[in-house]
Amino acid sequence: SVKVASITDVSPDIFRHILFYVYGGRVPKEDLKAHAKRIIDAADKYSIVNLKLEAEAVYVKETDITMDNAIDNLLYADAKNLALL
Repeated sequence: SVKVASITDVSPDIFRHILFYVYGGRVPKEDLKAHAKRIIDAADKYSIVNLKLEAEAVYVKETDITMDNAIDNLLYADAKNLALL
């Protein structure tokens, strides 16, 4: 009999990137830019450290830290243990 595992907390497109990466693929830079936080969240959840670091590096490069978002980014960095942010 076939067992099915439902994954409801990660969108199918992000999970597709996770699986592709785990099986030796690379996530395209444009996808990392467009979905950095979602990829960081999923990579953190499933302990895929190198993908998390790649997405974090892109997030840091592409995000302007301002007075308005500094606290949110600090809290996010602390919650996800993001050393680069």
